[in-house]
Amino acid sequence: MMAVQPKFPETLRALSIAGPYAYLIATGEKLSEGRSWRTNFRGIVLLHVSTGKDYGEPQSKDMISSIIGAAEVYDCTPDPEYEGYYDHWMKNPILFEKYIPNVSGARNYWLPKTSEHIKAFNRAWEQIQQQQPRAFFKIHYKEGIINISSSRTANYFEIKDDGVWQTLAQRIQGEEIELTKLEYANLYRNRLV
Repeated sequence: MMAVQPKFPETLRALSIAGPYAYLIATGEKLSEGRSWRTNFRGIVLLHVSTGKDYGEPQSKDMISSIIGAAEVYDCTPDPEYEGYYDHWMKNPILFEKYIPNVSGARNYWLPKTSEHIKAFNRAWEQIQQQQPRAFFKIHYKEGIINISSSRTANYFEIKDDGVWQTLAQRIQGEEIELTKLEYANLYRNRLV
């Protein structure tokens, strides 16, 4: 039998979130997730509803052990109200039209560990592509370096031009380019550190 192949970017992660909070993040009502640990992770995260009930029940029983949406982690700052806790800031939320049920979660930002996880990540990535397939980014080229930045924030990254510019240049309108989430993820994966 052939192994399940990932159809999502290798930078994609999931985060298991207790009770009603995953839904509030997916709908844009909650902008950060509090954790007792800091993270350097930046990128798209799948929002998984954990089975824990310490923080209340989710809005629907269908959400338990399901991936219900996604968001983009863009920052991590110390929580001003709770010493030793950190706010993981998220933007560009998506609430999936179809929840992905029966997904076992894990701690921290997690990768798929089983073929069932890979299938769930594949299904989630398809929904991300369908529901929010494109976004605009500012793009600049100088001396072999391509700078790609958000049109709405100060976040940016740079990549070395290894033949990428010729492909992208044809699609630039003014100083902006429209990229799919997959294109963005592939460019981000090759960013200069």
